[in-house]
Amino acid sequence: MGSVSRITKNVSVVLLAAISGFAAEPNELPPLNHLALAYREAGDYLRARQLAERALGIVDAEKLADTAEGANVFANLGGIAQMQGETAEAKKWLGRALEIRERLLGAAHPQVAETLNDLALANSMEGRADTARGLYQRALGILDEAGDQRNLPTVLNNLGKMEGQQGHLKEAEGILRRAVRESERVFGARDANTGATLGSLAEVLRMRRRYREAEDVLRRAEEIDGGKFRARDLSLEGALAADRKKYAEAEAAYERALGILEKNLPAGHREIGRAWANLAGVYFREKRMAEAGEAYARALGILERAVGRENPELLPVMREYAVVLRAREDFAGAENLEARVMKIEVTRTLRGAA
Repeated sequence: MGSVSRITKNVSVVLLAAISGFAAEPNELPPLNHLALAYREAGDYLRARQLAERALGIVDAEKLADTAEGANVFANLGGIAQMQGETAEAKKWLGRALEIRERLLGAAHPQVAETLNDLALANSMEGRADTARGLYQRALGILDEAGDQRNLPTVLNNLGKMEGQQGHLKEAEGILRRAVRESERVFGARDANTGATLGSLAEVLRMRRRYREAEDVLRRAEEIDGGKFRARDLSLEGALAADRKKYAEAEAAYERALGILEKNLPAGHREIGRAWANLAGVYFREKRMAEAGEAYARALGILERAVGRENPELLPVMREYAVVLRAREDFAGAENLEARVMKIEVTRTLRGAA
């Protein structure tokens, strides 16, 4: 249910009551939570949170916390928080949903796999790749065992993207190619789910320096999604241009992507921070150090708030920002960033060895 326009008239009445401040009835809980999910999938996270929190009020008032409906509300709240970059809150709600679903439905139920996928994504966003990998693999095991094919492409896509971000490019490509095959089989070759997975595959191919192939895959993704993932597509177009030292093209693509994200996401969203980092990288490569410094500062500030000051995701931004600061003779600022980089790297090494 990805489109709010497909919500039934009765559910829309619930929305009007919620907005108007009327008391919600217990029987309104399922449609209210479904509507919150629809707004979440449509990218309207503010409205989704308002509705999910109203659903939570019903759960609390009616003492439904240990029921399947309560778990649905907790899972929805966790998914919304995750999309807004609030990973600690996301893990809190998703952990509650997981405990209830495992108890009521059994540890091998597909809804448990859905919750594990969301928990894995939250851990990945925090830089806890090993924890996330284990959760993804457990989710895949449940889905394979249950024969639930509809959720399989999503989990594979998320795992493949994470492996790519970790630099495990060969493994990532294999996982994402399987995700594309599964999505084509389940949803069809022209479905938006398939387009999103093709976009992930194109990014990994770019990272493997297979530029022509990446462009072909990205073109197919763009034809499928019809602009739904335009910011993602523009960011990848910018990266491909930057890799080929076509910096003017890269800057134009990144600026357009940033404009779309700033229009549609909360100001402190992780994706906006990434977009500023992309733009800063172009300035850096063109030796436009003043502009690069300003853009890196904005990117780092947003990402620190979104994913935490100790997240390994910050490392590329911090390393290049430190170089910029040294070029501008801000040696104290550069040394501070370099010390933080070393601390994060040591922590990541120790965590991996544990």
